[in-house]
Amino acid sequence: MKKQLIRLSVFILLVCPALSQAAPFSVVGPRALGMGGASVAAVNDSTAVYWNPAALAHHKKVDIRIPVEAAAQDHIGLEDKWTEIKDIYSKVQAHDPVAINETIRLFQELDRPDTGADLDVSGGLLISFPVSGSSAVAISGMALWYAGLFPSIDTLNLSPDPVSTNFVGNNESMVTGIGIGTTQPALSFATSLGESFFIGANVKMIYAETYITSQTMTSNSFDDFMDDLTDSKTESSEASIDIGVLFAPVESVRIGIVGRDLNSPSFPVQGRIAQSTGSGVSSTVATGEIELEPQYRAGVAWQPYETFTLAADYDLTRNKTLTPGYESRMAAVGLEKTFLDEYFNIRLGANRNMEDSSAKTVYTGGLGLRLFALRLDLAAGYDFDEKQGAASVNLALRF
Repeated sequence: MKKQLIRLSVFILLVCPALSQAAPFSVVGPRALGMGGASVAAVNDSTAVYWNPAALAHHKKVDIRIPVEAAAQDHIGLEDKWTEIKDIYSKVQAHDPVAINETIRLFQELDRPDTGADLDVSGGLLISFPVSGSSAVAISGMALWYAGLFPSIDTLNLSPDPVSTNFVGNNESMVTGIGIGTTQPALSFATSLGESFFIGANVKMIYAETYITSQTMTSNSFDDFMDDLTDSKTESSEASIDIGVLFAPVESVRIGIVGRDLNSPSFPVQGRIAQSTGSGVSSTVATGEIELEPQYRAGVAWQPYETFTLAADYDLTRNKTLTPGYESRMAAVGLEKTFLDEYFNIRLGANRNMEDSSAKTVYTGGLGLRLFALRLDLAAGYDFDEKQGAASVNLALRF
């Protein structure tokens, strides 16, 4: 056991100095979502390709799975406020005092560094199978999509006076949308190093589509904006690697760490982007890159009984979102109780963004059903205060 602890310590020392900001850590699979997103050590199926490839060698099952997940967070009701501004702006230009004051209020509410909306969607086909008494292989094709919307507020032109050159009727505030959609075929291998230590890796090719555009809030609709965002697509590809470890000092306890996109793959992006000027806000064509910086997460799982699991995860990295100034470092806890030889499963969990002092705890729940080798899992979570929600479903064959 001392040798296994040394190996785990060496891995921690290798990854911790490299902690950096990255894209958000998605919650892939309904079992993980139902348990709040605590899955690095608790994962027991082919979604280990995402959560911790080392676990493929631990659960030693043939698992064919199709998970689909979507999550969204609107930090301050951006789409609703944009629609309201667009709807009343003709009254502002007609010098309606009620519409003028309401528009100024809406712009001021949007003038925050962490204002915006984030979306991530995932899905794919994952197949894992043992290849010997101590190793496992997985073949997978996953799609991971991230998008962010954020405003650039024209704070110069917010006067309620129609005679003023800074009248709010001349406001040039804009919304920028940026996104990256990836398709990630991968080959995974995991093996045990002794009875209680497991290591695994994914080698993958990332085929990416990137998007960016900016439009004026007062003269463009949300639908037009989404059309222009789609038209800004740029395609590229790059290889990447993930590594995970799993340590099981006793049968009922597992400790895991995963590092994703360790080589920091980056992808070009080109389109119109808003920028502040001396007279307000304008857009210009710009080129740049979206970098998937390394992200690290640790987890622990305790299974005091064969039918009951408790788990907790924590992001070791402070992860960027695509909303400037808004970052994510998730803490998650969850539990699973199985009944009747896993014919019925109940999952409960909670998570919270520890980098957002105003963030609320999001509670999640899920169900799992088994009919012989066929499995159906469902999960969802929602926070009404933050307009943050997620849902996930999968079908699987496991034997």
